[in-house]
Amino acid sequence: MAIDDRADPAQIIARVGNFADRERALEVWMYLATKAGWTVSVTPGAALDADAGDCGVVEVEGLRYRIRLTPRVRTTLVDDAGGRMSQRPAFAHAAWADPVLEPDSFVPYPGG
Repeated sequence: MAIDDRADPAQIIARVGNFADRERALEVWMYLATKAGWTVSVTPGAALDADAGDCGVVEVEGLRYRIRLTPRVRTTLVDDAGGRMSQRPAFAHAAWADPVLEPDSFVPYPGG
């Protein structure tokens, strides 16, 4: 698979549901990234912020990403609490990658 044909790791979103634990969310995201053609490995010993939804830090072919589990994808919530069936949009949990920006891992913007 050519590098240009792969989805960027930051665009890979694993719909894992609201009851998935962080370890499972990390596994599912890594599976989807590997399926998209990336070589992924867990970075052991990375500091995690559980309150921010951190699941782990991975390295994807030389760049690091923090995998998070937070409400991120749209879903429809069906509610019958008032004795009447109703539907409304809501956010559901998903695992997603946030780039870890280190000084040597990005190209600076030339305009500033």
